[in-house]
Amino acid sequence: MKRLGLPLLLCFALLCLALPAAAGAAKKGVIGLGEKRVEALIELHHPRGLNHFVRAVSDPSSPRYRDYASVEQLVNRFGAKEKTQRKVLSWLAARGVRGEVSPTGMQVFATLSRRQAGALRPATARASAAAGVSARVPAALRSAVARVALLSTRTAATHHVGATEAGIEAGEAGSAGAAKPGEPYRSILPHSGTAAGCAEGSSGGIEPGLEPFTPNQYLTAYGHAALHARGLTGKGQKVALVETGGFKHSDIVTFGRCFGFKPPPIKVVPVKVGKPLPAEDETTLDLSMLTVGAPGLEKIYVYEGPESLGGVALTAGTALGTPGHRPDVISISLGFCEPELAGNLALRNAFDNVFAVAAGAGISVLVSAGDQGSSGCRAKDGKTGETTALPMTTVSLPASSPYVTAVGGTNLALSRKNRIKAEVVWNDSVLTPWGGGGGSSLISPRTPWWQAGIDRYGPGRKVPDIAALADLIPGYALYCTAVPSCLSPGQKASGWTSVGGTSAAAPLMAAGVALANQYAAGRGQRDLGFLNPLLYQLGAKGKARAGAFTDVVTGNNDLGRALPPEAGGGKPLGCCQAKTGYDWASGWGSLKLPGFARLAAAADR
Repeated sequence: MKRLGLPLLLCFALLCLALPAAAGAAKKGVIGLGEKRVEALIELHHPRGLNHFVRAVSDPSSPRYRDYASVEQLVNRFGAKEKTQRKVLSWLAARGVRGEVSPTGMQVFATLSRRQAGALRPATARASAAAGVSARVPAALRSAVARVALLSTRTAATHHVGATEAGIEAGEAGSAGAAKPGEPYRSILPHSGTAAGCAEGSSGGIEPGLEPFTPNQYLTAYGHAALHARGLTGKGQKVALVETGGFKHSDIVTFGRCFGFKPPPIKVVPVKVGKPLPAEDETTLDLSMLTVGAPGLEKIYVYEGPESLGGVALTAGTALGTPGHRPDVISISLGFCEPELAGNLALRNAFDNVFAVAAGAGISVLVSAGDQGSSGCRAKDGKTGETTALPMTTVSLPASSPYVTAVGGTNLALSRKNRIKAEVVWNDSVLTPWGGGGGSSLISPRTPWWQAGIDRYGPGRKVPDIAALADLIPGYALYCTAVPSCLSPGQKASGWTSVGGTSAAAPLMAAGVALANQYAAGRGQRDLGFLNPLLYQLGAKGKARAGAFTDVVTGNNDLGRALPPEAGGGKPLGCCQAKTGYDWASGWGSLKLPGFARLAAAADR
């Protein structure tokens, strides 16, 4: 999962003191004296009740299940009144600022100079150093505005997750689990199953024994291939990607040709960036997963926008589409460490409003849960330039939104026919601090209604909901020539490589949902929409759970042993362990797509 290098805030300043180099690197993201522009996110007063509408159309036991409204109807009903929007836009215009109403009609975005931001100055001087802080609502706007956030526009380079980073030799990969009593858990596995495709793609540029999984393997393992054989390839479905980088179409074509797939039609939609962005690994990976997972898609929309907090929120809203161009599924492989947001309600609500509108309109949203295990924050060492997870248990936004399906990470052991022999939680901490994200949300403290049955985990939004292949070793084969982001350490030329991360798991499962939507359409039903109420209902019933999920019961996503001892690492953090049924290391486990599609159709009585 791509991490956006935003600052470590006041809420864990003591931790930063314990890791001075990382703290120094973190200062890049704060709203400091050197930053000339800041983002303002202004939450408008708007009608309530959207959550109740979403529950009515998403709960399989509701008489209104899948009785969706259009995006336009939801925005008209639950967005701020036009008079309210005009008041805020006029107030900004009088100060030389051009505001933009969000696609949900519930927020206004604006970019301000430091002087202009003075009218929305933070409530305290202490808070002024933070990247996402609550600001004062001017008296003239209190009838129109609920709250304001000032956000940094600064970002850091994204991180390419590549299997060669681990520096493992073929002989070191073995059975997942603790090698000896008392030793840490490991999910690293050698290549298994039977690969297929062109020689270059099948090798992934990796030494024998560690070559990556090829599409025929994971598509068979999760059931995409079985649905393809029944003519379910995503026909009539549209998928939107939320991205902060671009891609080379020739890379997607080369990847598909190697494994016998032709990319669906792709349309790029720039958001606040003027033109399509330079190619990079993340977007290339997402498109490759959709190409093989749902090759018959009617269209893939790639929404490319800024990396900043406000920029990603606006891009996610824009991905709701326009009349005639609405997606059926949205996939997002981006995230922000929750503590970095300082509990900022305006930003959290901006994401939640977008995803609630999507849910009410029958659009499924899948978000990668992150690659930092249960320690969802990362910092860069200013001396070495290396990035590491921080020893604190947390998750990332927008995966922690109660209106999305968060996808965690696993690794696979396959039979010769590419059936799943074992699936375990992704945790490579014996070599490098990477693992599937999961835990409990800090900024969504209420338990969502659909998650109320998970009593043993206490209050709050629990992450993930499902999981899929993400381990770096053996990882996924990928073709990418977007230099330098596609180069793994030690690799001299871009091209075929091996990658991992929940960034791959999310779009792969999004493709599977598109296939399940087509299955439902063939029975005269509407799209599955917001998945979680259905997932948790299926998970609560033993027979349905066995039909819909591969239960992941081995491993944990605790990276504590791999983190710097001087910063509090070097020992387990205490979260999170896989168990029978739901757990916050792997959710309900991975989807058995044919069974899930059948059970999802049966739920729409």
